[in-house]
Amino acid sequence: MSGKKEQKPEISKKADKMIDNHREFLDMDTDEEDFGPQESPEVEEELPPEPEKPVFTERDLITLVQYVKDLTIFFSIDDKNSNENCDETIQEYFKNPSHVVLSIFQKENELYAVLNIPNYTPKGFVYFLRTPWQVYTPENFLSTVLFGSISGNIKSSILKFMESMYAPAMLRSDDCTSFIRDDVFSNLHEFIIRLSEEVYKPMGLTTLYVPKENISKTFLEPSEKIDCFLLGEDIKTILLEEDERKRKIVDRLEKIVWAWIKQIHRETRVVPSRRKIEGIQEEVNYWNAKHLNLNYLKTQLLNPEVRSIIDILRNLRSVSVNKFDELARHIKERLKETLSNLTYLNILLDFCKNLTVPENSENSITEVLLLILFIWTESPFYRDTNNIETLCQAFSSQIVHQCKNYIKLDVALESNPEEGMKVLKKCIFCCDIYKVIYDNLMTNVVSYINSDKKWDVNKTEVFNKIDTFKQRCYDVYEICEALVLFGRYNKIGLFGGTRGIEYDAYWREIENIFYEILNEIIAVRDIIFDITNSNWLKKFKRFKYTILQLENMIVNLINDIFKSVKNIEEGIEAIYTLQKFKKRDSLREILQNKWMQVWTIFNNEIEYCYTNAINASKIYELSEQKTDINVNMLCISQYLKAQYNIMINAMDWIGDCVIEQCTLQQYRHVLDVIDKRRKMFNTYNTYGTQ
Repeated sequence: MSGKKEQKPEISKKADKMIDNHREFLDMDTDEEDFGPQESPEVEEELPPEPEKPVFTERDLITLVQYVKDLTIFFSIDDKNSNENCDETIQEYFKNPSHVVLSIFQKENELYAVLNIPNYTPKGFVYFLRTPWQVYTPENFLSTVLFGSISGNIKSSILKFMESMYAPAMLRSDDCTSFIRDDVFSNLHEFIIRLSEEVYKPMGLTTLYVPKENISKTFLEPSEKIDCFLLGEDIKTILLEEDERKRKIVDRLEKIVWAWIKQIHRETRVVPSRRKIEGIQEEVNYWNAKHLNLNYLKTQLLNPEVRSIIDILRNLRSVSVNKFDELARHIKERLKETLSNLTYLNILLDFCKNLTVPENSENSITEVLLLILFIWTESPFYRDTNNIETLCQAFSSQIVHQCKNYIKLDVALESNPEEGMKVLKKCIFCCDIYKVIYDNLMTNVVSYINSDKKWDVNKTEVFNKIDTFKQRCYDVYEICEALVLFGRYNKIGLFGGTRGIEYDAYWREIENIFYEILNEIIAVRDIIFDITNSNWLKKFKRFKYTILQLENMIVNLINDIFKSVKNIEEGIEAIYTLQKFKKRDSLREILQNKWMQVWTIFNNEIEYCYTNAINASKIYELSEQKTDINVNMLCISQYLKAQYNIMINAMDWIGDCVIEQCTLQQYRHVLDVIDKRRKMFNTYNTYGTQ
């Protein structure tokens, strides 16, 4: 971490004048009762003048700056590129000895310098230290400089320095008096132990701190007398200084061993609070990490320095050794357990790698669930209800993960919502069939495997993610439906009539509002299938509220359009323009009502034609001058048939209507009446002519 050369601090200049802190007072014959106590004037102390700053030539500064750069090493900077202020800052460090620290760090392939510790340096930094007002010169810099480096991982760098450099030097130094040595050493050990946990625990490793004291040499030939008093059995014995030193070392060693015991106990005995597993691979990774850490612990127990400390305490009959040996044996048991679990899990993982969901859901899910039942029967660890429940949850997570990868949100929410809806249906079916297969197997197969053993897994916990994921699929499906309805994927027809431009502008407004809310959904699509993120519920609630408003706007548009519809051609044209809205349940009903309105217009046309035909007949019978009524009747008949054909053709794509049969029956009746009347008048005219 650091490179240190013998430091020879410069003797700063002293002030030319010393301050005299003593004053002479004159004896006075005055009476204190008359004059009161005499106050002494305050003494104004003068601060010593600041040492003079060194003066360097330009050549000296160039040499010192180059020394700093030569000792500064960064992997990606070979030519020591520095920014404009870097050299000036380094020169300021030498010209003003009041600055204790100089730091050099890399940023964007350039060197930067600060006269302090930098706030954030992900690639680490190089530091130069000195005592205040120690003057570096080109002659003494390389022989007195104290420098080192800190990597981007500050905790790790400090740990390596403390454990490998500072602690060994401190423990083997005689600078500390015997009075404070034990406190200093104990606190040093405790600090390094805690720092080790901070560094290695996030890695999943349990590292035992081994102090770098001369333990073997100190306890090479311990006597029985020493064995007794070292553990405090003979408190009244007057100890020699060497014996007291050994007692202190033993106390420190026992604290360290108890720290080891705590670490090993946490790894082998304490059941960790398992977070939710996100798949079979993650379960395998968990046990691989567990196996690696246990092996790492086992290797550390074979360390000669560790064995030496344990042997010393064993000779001294320390109770900590028995606990330590017990936990050491338990490491072997835990290793067997992890190997057993990994054997079964790797087989399950191979099956899950070939899991084909949601395409071939039924067969794939059945195979994996049967394998899970086999593991539940055979594995010593997974026989436990909580553990097999964790495994089932991992499988549920695996299904969710593969379905999420199968869904292409950019297709569903942008380019092809109908294709996205097909994919979502497959995923929903996969979730449903998984539940069905699970229920069948656990109900019908478990009893045949072992009638004495009960499958007591919490089904709610197993399918919690599945149910949440399925609901998210329904949410996206609803968005796709809205995109088909309101989006530009299926374009709406052109509005006819005199107000067609007005209706078209109104529809564009609806489209724009829809795409505003859709873009909000697309912006957060990464959280849609993140079933742990509840923010999606707020976003989707806002989306549904906006869609409800748009539906109301469309209802108003449809009602407004049909206010001006006067004949069946206009009505059918309007329905054709709005036909894509029939895909929406809430709008399908209003379109059916408008289709009924068109049938009502047709029915009115039939009645009008019937009335005209009857009136024409009466006029013909009463009129003395006979007109050609046959042409009139034929026109009415042809007009009705033309209207009928329009309605029948529209029925092919619009569908049936509740008043359809009644209206068609009325149509046939009127047509029959007109036909009979026309034939009757033809016969009458024939006989009249004869």
